[in-house]
Amino acid sequence: MGASLLLSLAAVLAVPAASAALAPCERPVRVFSDGHSQGLRCPDGGMTVVDLGDAWTPYLFSGAAHDVGVAAPGYRDTLAALAMSGELDLELYGVTAAPQAVLAMMSDEARHRCHDAIDDDPLASVALPLRREDPSRARARSKADAQLAARVAVTMRRHGLADAFAVAQLGPGPARLVAQLERAQTRAAAIAAVQAHLACDGLLQRQTGRFDAATAEALATYQRRNWIVGRGELDADTREGLLAGSRELDFRRVLRMLRQRVADAAGLIEDGSARGAWRTVLGRQLDPESLRHRGGAPLPADGADDLIAPATEAAARALGWTEFTLARDGLRALLAGENRLVAVPSPALPAYQQRMLDLHATIDRPASGERPMLTLYAHDGDRDIALVRWPTTVGGWKAEKLPGGRIVRKYKHSDVGPRVWRDLVAAPVWYAPDTTPDKELLAFRDGHWTVKEELLGPGLRSAYGLVMLVHHEPVPLRTRTAMLDHGIRTHGSVSYRSILTGESHGCHRLYNHHALRLATFLLHHRSYVAHGPIEESYDRGVRGHGRGWSIHRDNRGFRYELTPPVPLEVGRRVLEQRKGKS
Repeated sequence: MGASLLLSLAAVLAVPAASAALAPCERPVRVFSDGHSQGLRCPDGGMTVVDLGDAWTPYLFSGAAHDVGVAAPGYRDTLAALAMSGELDLELYGVTAAPQAVLAMMSDEARHRCHDAIDDDPLASVALPLRREDPSRARARSKADAQLAARVAVTMRRHGLADAFAVAQLGPGPARLVAQLERAQTRAAAIAAVQAHLACDGLLQRQTGRFDAATAEALATYQRRNWIVGRGELDADTREGLLAGSRELDFRRVLRMLRQRVADAAGLIEDGSARGAWRTVLGRQLDPESLRHRGGAPLPADGADDLIAPATEAAARALGWTEFTLARDGLRALLAGENRLVAVPSPALPAYQQRMLDLHATIDRPASGERPMLTLYAHDGDRDIALVRWPTTVGGWKAEKLPGGRIVRKYKHSDVGPRVWRDLVAAPVWYAPDTTPDKELLAFRDGHWTVKEELLGPGLRSAYGLVMLVHHEPVPLRTRTAMLDHGIRTHGSVSYRSILTGESHGCHRLYNHHALRLATFLLHHRSYVAHGPIEESYDRGVRGHGRGWSIHRDNRGFRYELTPPVPLEVGRRVLEQRKGKS
């Protein structure tokens, strides 16, 4: 009887995520075409209904639970509030700004005029990269630059010359002197331009003329705000953003917001990465090179085309958001109304993009010196189509606490062999194992030591990011198949730079936006059961710096069960050459 009840419950909850899209529309939406509203009506089958409201959250946090009659994950409201907060630098952490927050930036004319007034010529010609200098080195450089200018001035007076250009004509030595001075002046002017731009955005209070710690910190925030993977230095991507102008950057932001919502609504994951060919939106490449990592290994033989960019462009053209002013005014008009659901034309999809897909995935390190890559495949007839190919991480040498308290370095393995993704967890909480050194759970903030509560989660800064997929090893038994959990996951991460350069404790980290897109795609294209919160108590004491703390959690996240699970093969070539190094 109990088994029968469980089967009945699973049958109720394991409704395909697309069920709502197949039913008659509960209420009409605003249909857009060629930049004009066609009025309120039920959209036809060739359209995608996109939610452009401020309360929107990814399907994982709202629609997937709603579609099977289960309360949404508790973190949903927090995520929506973060998107509305105006903290635009959270985008690389997985939180795209809400339309109202995007519109506020676009409508700030004083900010745009501030950026317009800056002389960007030095930025265009300065040698890159420019990095933070410690105070003593910055003082030494300023002194050397002043001495250089004095030498050129003396030469001008001695020869009765009117400018430095004339000095350069005196011979090779004076020419080198003038070239050095010009480089120094260009560098100083470029730093001044960077600081002026940061001040216009309210990110920098004092413009010192030196590339100091405050400038590097403000520039890192600017990079996150504008979808640039950087370390607070002036590199090529950052220079391109600064030269593009504030209106162009705001327009790209609204296109990225639209892209996220279109892909989520349509259940698309194909971004061109499987073919190493990312398409543009309205002539713009929305992702920097570092977010379009190709790797050096051969691409899959049958890779999917980029479906997300054309769908985004089709939506932008239907809404009339083809340049900054039109997008700003269109967004303002849309938000002034009560109905923020819009229907836009959908580009034709390939035949394999049916609602329920036969999927499998691989994680492998193609060759020595290459980053590990995650590839998701859809089986279509007699071929496997690679949908995406994303960089990820594998294990490495990490600190570990032994039962007696001693800290040692130990190689953290990434399990290899056949696994499955069965459990998909939204807003996962990391229960730090006993082997995690206490010092890794502490941080010095606001003048005192405290526990890194955000590292445990739930939240975007959790060790597991906004979503995780558990790696289960299926083990056939006499009457059933046991699912063994070795503690390895595929999960999101706010440590976005390390996705390309770092290692892990054995898990396979993804950019948070990739992890969200993967979870949404799986829930759109697989049957699932929404189990809800994983109620499990966790208590741990942490000691350090002369005091102790207590950590408590009672919920590990919101669990969806994929039915059936998605097969996963983790490659065996995983950093074997590093195991012997300590």
